Amino acid sequence: MVRRTFLGGLLWLMLLARPVGAQPAAEFEAANKLFEQGKFADAAAAYERMLTNGPASSAVHFNLGNARFKSGHPGQAILHYHRALRLSPRDPDVRANLQFARKSLGVADETGLGEQALRALTLDEWAWLLGAGLGAWFLLLAAGELLPGKRASLAMPTKTLGTVAVVLIALLAAAQWDRRANQLAVVIVAETPVRPGPMAESKATYSLRDGAEVQVLESKDDWWLVRDAAQRSGWVKQDALVRVP
Repeated sequence: MVRRTFLGGLLWLMLLARPVGAQPAAEFEAANKLFEQGKFADAAAAYERMLTNGPASSAVHFNLGNARFKSGHPGQAILHYHRALRLSPRDPDVRANLQFARKSLGVADETGLGEQALRALTLDEWAWLLGAGLGAWFLLLAAGELLPGKRASLAMPTKTLGTVAVVLIALLAAAQWDRRANQLAVVIVAETPVRPGPMAESKATYSLRDGAEVQVLESKDDWWLVRDAAQRSGWVKQDALVRVP
């Protein structure tokens, strides 16, 4: 079942009653009811409890993002849309709401096609795809050994599957590197100063607002060195941001 809630007169936010795994359906429905009643802060708290007490769920992260956006916390909304995408990377509703939240802040999606392709599958899905490719390749190799008379006819498909397996190995490695290299974090406070050094005494050179998405480059004590979409770098207090695991 799909429930739609109008967002700011411009977009229909999809509040989806999706399966939530081990979390009790009654708890999920109760949180959805709070959202429908316009009690967005209460709904957000209910979704947060579900994530605290049970395994991560794309549906809960998605609905929590909706509740946070409606209660005036775009950074928290963007954070949970990202977390929902990590679990369900091809979900069109999550992508649509993430893009709308970004546009509401005047931010465009600058993700390259290569990154989009690598993030179209979860790491588990890349691993399963590689496993299937390797399994099929090994079966053909075994068939060629067991059936010498068929070896010639199996040569081309065997080479093709071998090439596919090598490509899949490279893609899985690239997807893992992308996750490690792109340590995304989202600003969750109204505004935070960015300083040239990891010290409160350093004069701020610019600031980041609620919902800004940055790459975490380095950490020192309770500071993070970050780089924003404009390729500016600087140090920010860790309590102003939350990583997207």
